[in-house]
Amino acid sequence: MSTHDLSGGASTDDQDSGVPLITETQREYVIWQNRAFRFYLAARVLYKARIYGPAALCANQAIELLLKATLIYHDRSFKPDAANHRVAGMLRTIGNKVKPKRAISVPRYFYADRRYQSVSRYPQHGLGLMVPGSFLPDLDRSFRELVVLVPFQHNTELRRHLTSSDRTVRLQLTSRNAETAALRRFLGIRPGAR
Repeated sequence: MSTHDLSGGASTDDQDSGVPLITETQREYVIWQNRAFRFYLAARVLYKARIYGPAALCANQAIELLLKATLIYHDRSFKPDAANHRVAGMLRTIGNKVKPKRAISVPRYFYADRRYQSVSRYPQHGLGLMVPGSFLPDLDRSFRELVVLVPFQHNTELRRHLTSSDRTVRLQLTSRNAETAALRRFLGIRPGAR
């Protein structure tokens, strides 16, 4: 019989089962990463359909949720609710907490003045929503840079999309995505693996 320590400690399993169990921190990371991944896919699909306002909102949510996932994994004291929507602050915290340090280049337009978060939903007089031509490559690069900060990638929707036998599902992620090869390398997925 397997047991899980939900307090965040290590899990145990039967020696006979051979199935490694995950810690509560790892489980929480996967839950948050999967949530972020859904918004990331939505942003990609909406942008390619030229539905820019919702694409901007989904991109902002994807980045915010993935930042929170990363901090949940690396910082036991991190509280997602307390972080609120402060993307710049979470980026600074990642710079301080995640070792080894890696370059993260999330463009400011994804979170500056919370425009993608608020103006995309609540039009305000005098404020516009700029979605540059580099939006999709910037989003793809930012997503990949954040994903690779966490070595634990078991049972993620990202992995399932990259290995799906359904071409349509794979293309939601891989079409016009220059980061696909890097994501596959990081996850140990061979091209064409299904």
